[in-house]
Amino acid sequence: MSIADRYQAYAEAFERSYVDDDWSRITEYFTEDAVYEGSPDARGREAVLAKLKGGVDNFDRRMDSRTPDFQKPTVDGDSLTMQWAVTYTKAGCPDLVISGTETAKFEGDRIALLRDDFDPEAQAAMGAWMAEYGAKL
Repeated sequence: MSIADRYQAYAEAFERSYVDDDWSRITEYFTEDAVYEGSPDARGREAVLAKLKGGVDNFDRRMDSRTPDFQKPTVDGDSLTMQWAVTYTKAGCPDLVISGTETAKFEGDRIALLRDDFDPEAQAAMGAWMAEYGAKL
């Protein structure tokens, strides 16, 4: 299985986990010592899973809806890059669209490093949206 196919399987499993909150199904997609880069980094598979779930619980689940749009990933050796955008809705608020690039570095068929970089415009839009409407979350 190519890393593009493996990443697609991970993305589908992530979306199922988002729906039913069973994050154990994505365990198989990460190395035991995986790292999710961010502030702060999550180091180790369990910490990565906790960070993914925490992000969903602390933001996505507070919205009324979440509509992801994933572009076809590109692969360079053991690394995959994918452009994404997510549209969030919340009653009484304008839609919020954030976008960025996800990078996954694989060791074999498992993700060893995951990183999301937000587009600068998306960061500004999110900051402005949170300043005005964040209290409604």
